[in-house]
Amino acid sequence: MTAPGTLNPATLVSIGLPPLTAPRDVPAAVAAARAAQVAWAETPLARRETACLALATRILERRDEVAELLRLETGRDPAESLFDEIVFVLSYVKGACAVARKELAPERVPLSAIDFPGKRAMVEAVPRGVIAVIEPWNYPLLQFYKPLFPALLSGNAVVLKPSEHTPRVASWLKDQCDAVLPKDLVAIVHGDGAVGGALVEGAVDAVVFCGSVRTGRKVAARCAERLIPCSLELGGKDAAIVLADCALERTLAGILQWSLNNAGQDCSSIERLYVEESLADTFVARLGAAFDRLRVAPVAEGHADLGPLQNPMQLAVVEAHVADALAKGATLVCGGRREGPGLGYRPTILDRCDESMDVVRDETFGPVLAVIRVKDADEAVRRANDSRYGLNGSVWTADTAKGERLARRLDVGVALVNNHSFPGVVPQVPWTGTKETGTGVAASRHAYPTFVRRRTVLVDTSRDPDPFWRPVDAELAAFGDTAARFALGSWTAVFSLLGLLRRRVAAVKQLVAARP
Repeated sequence: MTAPGTLNPATLVSIGLPPLTAPRDVPAAVAAARAAQVAWAETPLARRETACLALATRILERRDEVAELLRLETGRDPAESLFDEIVFVLSYVKGACAVARKELAPERVPLSAIDFPGKRAMVEAVPRGVIAVIEPWNYPLLQFYKPLFPALLSGNAVVLKPSEHTPRVASWLKDQCDAVLPKDLVAIVHGDGAVGGALVEGAVDAVVFCGSVRTGRKVAARCAERLIPCSLELGGKDAAIVLADCALERTLAGILQWSLNNAGQDCSSIERLYVEESLADTFVARLGAAFDRLRVAPVAEGHADLGPLQNPMQLAVVEAHVADALAKGATLVCGGRREGPGLGYRPTILDRCDESMDVVRDETFGPVLAVIRVKDADEAVRRANDSRYGLNGSVWTADTAKGERLARRLDVGVALVNNHSFPGVVPQVPWTGTKETGTGVAASRHAYPTFVRRRTVLVDTSRDPDPFWRPVDAELAAFGDTAARFALGSWTAVFSLLGLLRRRVAAVKQLVAARP
């Protein structure tokens, strides 16, 4: 069996042996990152922003280099890679910087001068230290830069662990980091699950993981044992609901785009399409005709609309799901077969699917769309929610008010009307899910608990001791009872409280005044 990461999946031509890290060498990478993090945490945020913007600029300036690496490792057309993983990097970092300025700013906490005289408090964001980022093969650049930049802006070091199927893009990213960031601040380790396990077991302070539910559960359990935070983005089985009143041509184009982006190898790919029965015949026929016009890599000249499946295991899943659906009564509208010398697969529509089929229940992660016909929107919402996953969900309708009401009924982390998936490159909003998609949050201020811990700093400027300090005596009991009555609204208690306050302070002073 060919080792992962050695072949271009579109052509099955060798691209050489991938780099590997021995599990025993992982602690050294973490230790080097930790040593670099100390000075980085003390670097002002403005300078960290400048460095992150320089890194994003460098990625954009070298877009042709990384697009070619993406072509080699994923088989994807460079034009698609530009928009999938490269073009938005600088705008993403600019947005992430704006979020960081607000989220990392010290927060002054107003305290009651009556309850807490002479005291002031603030809450600070403290970097956790070294963040492990373990990402899959479907978006070898995008999946890393989404957590990389908020981690760096927060003052952390980062250790990247790419999939063994796509190691070269991550190595290229590490080289760009080395060109503009302090030495060892971003480290990288290569290999299979044993290397990832060694990283989670190591001295890291938090883990960002994107991958399978099975592995995600293991990561979560180990992080819980180690008492460190983890952010998990796991499987997806996104549903789109198409209502009869939709803007037909835009909806057709949108469903095509977001079911086939990256050949469907996307956690937020539309894999289930719920379409109202009155529109279904027209919609499915036109969508099938559009699918049939698409070209799968490699092509003799020009551009390919779809890349291949990235690895043989994923192709096997796709083929098994299609075979299962057909055996259980689904109608093949288009596709349903391999294409080209590599791992290409024709864009496929399966009509008249139901919940007995793997293609409706389980994540396919390929260019396959299961169509489920429904009588109305209520049935569509009910059946869309009948899933183990909950990442994106969308409603397509000309009545946007109705669409918004329906979208809010979807049990998902990202609910959309007349679009799908693209919030993944919007740094100001949380990218998150429900159920087996995991509890992790990527982007926005809501992601920061993974990257920082909160520290309270309280300063007391009082010269006198607090009145509730020892000694414990009857007057302390009277002081407490009077304070409680005052808190409950008894204004007559205030006169007694003032007198007791003075006597309590005097009693505390007297306790410590006697010399030994």
